[in-house]
Amino acid sequence: MELLDRKVFQTFSQNIAIKYYTCKETAFEATYDQLWQNMLKIAGVLKEQNLEGKIVGVQLFHCPALIAVIGGIIISGNTFYCIDKSWDEQLSPDHDICAAYFLQDYEFNSTHDGLQMLVGIRIFTMPLTFSLSVTSTESYRDVAFCIRTSGSTGPPKTVLVPSTCIMPNVLSLHNRFGLSDRDVIFVCSPPTFDPFVLDIVMGLRVGATLVMVDNSIRLSPKRLLGVLFPGITFMQMTPSMFTRWSKTDMLDIIFGPQTTLRTLVLGGERFPVLPRAADCRVSVYNIYGITEVSCWSMIQKVQSQDNQTDIPLGEVLDQSIVLQIRNEIDGSVQADHLANGSKIGQLYIGSCSRKCVILGMSEDDDTLSTMPDVVFRATGDLVELSKEGNYYYRGRCSRTIKRFGCRISLPKLEAVLQTHPSVEQCASCFIEELNQLVIYFKSDTDDSSLREALWSIMRAKLRAEMLPDELHRIEQFPLSAHGKICPKGLGVIFENLKQSRIKECITPVDYFCAELNAMGIIHESQPIESGRTKKPKPNSSFMDRGGTSFNAICLHATLEEHFKIQLPGLMALLLDPLIPLEKAIDYIQSKIATSNSNCLQDDVTIQNPAEKLLSIERQYDLKKCIDSRASIIYCQGIGAILSVGSHAGLLVTINIETNAIISHHLFPDRIECSVNFFTLEANVYGIVGCYDGFLYCFNPWKGASIAWKYDAGGMIKCAPLVVPQTNVIIFGSYSTSNNLHCVAGGNRSGTLRWKIRIGTKPILCQPIVLGGDGAEFVLVATLDGTIASISIATGCLAWKRTTQRSVPIFSTPTFLPEYNKIACCSVDGTLGIYETKQGTELTIHSLPGNVFSSLVMLKYPLDRVDFIVGCYDRHVHCVEYLPTNSNTLITKWKIEVQSQIYATPLLVEGYLVVCTTSGWINLIDTRDSSDAKNSIISSMKLNGELFASPVGYGKKVFVGCRDNFLYEILLNI
Repeated sequence: MELLDRKVFQTFSQNIAIKYYTCKETAFEATYDQLWQNMLKIAGVLKEQNLEGKIVGVQLFHCPALIAVIGGIIISGNTFYCIDKSWDEQLSPDHDICAAYFLQDYEFNSTHDGLQMLVGIRIFTMPLTFSLSVTSTESYRDVAFCIRTSGSTGPPKTVLVPSTCIMPNVLSLHNRFGLSDRDVIFVCSPPTFDPFVLDIVMGLRVGATLVMVDNSIRLSPKRLLGVLFPGITFMQMTPSMFTRWSKTDMLDIIFGPQTTLRTLVLGGERFPVLPRAADCRVSVYNIYGITEVSCWSMIQKVQSQDNQTDIPLGEVLDQSIVLQIRNEIDGSVQADHLANGSKIGQLYIGSCSRKCVILGMSEDDDTLSTMPDVVFRATGDLVELSKEGNYYYRGRCSRTIKRFGCRISLPKLEAVLQTHPSVEQCASCFIEELNQLVIYFKSDTDDSSLREALWSIMRAKLRAEMLPDELHRIEQFPLSAHGKICPKGLGVIFENLKQSRIKECITPVDYFCAELNAMGIIHESQPIESGRTKKPKPNSSFMDRGGTSFNAICLHATLEEHFKIQLPGLMALLLDPLIPLEKAIDYIQSKIATSNSNCLQDDVTIQNPAEKLLSIERQYDLKKCIDSRASIIYCQGIGAILSVGSHAGLLVTINIETNAIISHHLFPDRIECSVNFFTLEANVYGIVGCYDGFLYCFNPWKGASIAWKYDAGGMIKCAPLVVPQTNVIIFGSYSTSNNLHCVAGGNRSGTLRWKIRIGTKPILCQPIVLGGDGAEFVLVATLDGTIASISIATGCLAWKRTTQRSVPIFSTPTFLPEYNKIACCSVDGTLGIYETKQGTELTIHSLPGNVFSSLVMLKYPLDRVDFIVGCYDRHVHCVEYLPTNSNTLITKWKIEVQSQIYATPLLVEGYLVVCTTSGWINLIDTRDSSDAKNSIISSMKLNGELFASPVGYGKKVFVGCRDNFLYEILLNI
């Protein structure tokens, strides 16, 4: 069956086919006869070039000419392909499938060498150019149109849609909606979105009027409403596009008693909450489908009295559609079962007749549509099938993130917020590079009592790790070209909110309080409003009011970075459950007056520029941020090799001697911990933890070669320890059940020796062996401040202790075997010395800032040890330790740098390499620290932040940067 029927154009020749508005007062009208004549012009141009069965590209915005061009391509026996002007990759030799193009943008035509302009043509009032592709193209018979997916279900795909797939949709929906020549249809979707095709084909097959508007009107809800009403009888759009209108507009105009609207169809996203009166005459539908089975497959009529927070996807649109719920992870037909008797998993849509061809898929070809078998396509959607047989949309499968070692479903988070009656729409956004989870909501109400109520609901119904970092009300959600909520746009809003808070808040205290508001943490500085749901409990702490250690770290780092003040005591005040939050606010206020004189500008000059003591030799692109320290091992007969991973999950191994890349390994999630190595039967194996919760054993000599993996049950950021002279691997994880694991490494599998739980929080820092060869114990430290000694053989606890106020430990402890003592530094800057056998505290020393870096140890004769540590107070500190003289700890010197220090310093031949978070690398001569001002002898700045610790090999230093590169830097000393 043909998409367009000539008889309809003859029957309704004087009816208005198209109304195009450039403003409310001005509309261009074209009759069915005029439209047909312009379609014949287009068909004639194609016939002159002997084009039939070819794909013809169309680059036009909404206008009457667009409909004429598409219609002309259809009646000429060709296939139309609407392209976006910004999708230049579609015209590359690898993607271009079009034999010719109709273009509105002459520059677009002139900038592509593969096009030959043949003729200029005027369609209605629009001048167009017709261009031929200079490369030969295939013929595609019986294909109605070609469309490219937006990429929301994975990489963008080019889909060929045959008439046998789209026409059942057209006929089924035409009958269901009762469309006729009296209907006025608003064409809302862009030409690159397949509902657009349905709108125009359904309308033109019954003699209806198609209403189109200039894009400036389409993007303005107020102007658009004035153009459409009264008049429009049928609308099909995404929920996000529709909910741009206010509740008042919906109740009074769109669903009001005088409305002209007869049918509203919403699809492409979760069905929204709609305000409608019980006697509303507008028929509303929830419609569902995917481009790969174009266009719609399921439909549900929504009554005004229905539970609007959970609308089913409905029944299948035609009997050829087959539905399957499969396992979300592996796609097997064994879906998960819920306690209420439902099945949940990824929905697959199949059909024996509605079959599209996806270009580039090896199993898809021209014979696909003639085969009798059912072809299933993955939707990428998590769907619940109730025991009553109803299908419910539960979100995107891809919208499950890993955070703090736990899987978090963003749709579940949004569903909790959506239960509040004042929330019209909500969407969450995970900013991966900042590890920040943000949720936005739209509501007519804008007062703090609503935000407090929403935080209360989330804290009551969600686990702590599922809670967002910030909650914000916004007027409108950013939309993609297809009218869906745009995740990138949400990220931009978050960045703009952060920047505006910094600009609007004159003092650090203002900014601190603004951040607390965004986190839903009530404080006494907030104005008391009527209707406020709760007041802060007197003397309650930051943690009592809903704060987390991660929130505290982010607050502290941002305040110091943007306001250039030093707040060494802030973390302790925030993390101590016995200290009122107001004490932290008072502390920040007290530090403002003296801050200006204590800052070093982020602008350091090289002390001896002529010597060029630091030089970049080469760099390696790892595609995303590198936060892990590179690892080096010497291999007999080959030399030294280095392995390092990135947030992209990409791990590279490099031959340091030749600079050649030996292998690439791509893991399922980001790598943030260092690699370690063990040797078995003369073979070297690498081991590394991944954010997906697995410890991987890989062959560094062979790319994509994984020997085995071990499931730790939670994210791994802790560098694994290989017990010396063995293949025993001990490492920490973010698992909520067992956070310390011992595995015996083999060449084909890892064998679990034991696993236990230490403390209540994850383990981030690397375990250390308490002794040399034949050592019996390892020491671990956790993020709740627990320090513990554990038997390597059995996993039994020898002893454990906890830091004051349970302050987290990020810094790897240091073992002093000569004295059987341990040095360990907690985040609040408390450096403690403990004896090894029972963990007894011998002495402590307070550093004036937070510490995330590990200690560097310098040993001297006569029982003297220097500990060097980077601090968040913008200094590198040297603390002298006298182990035989009352365990004395004394500050020896400190050197100021450009910004906070997260990475562990590196000692190379008496010189110290110190990296700062703002990207500076400093070379410090520790042989002469009498004058701290002259101790930085050279500095250089990289293009990104530095959180990874440097590693050395001779005079070469390797450091990973947040600009995605691993740098090799030569020390010319």
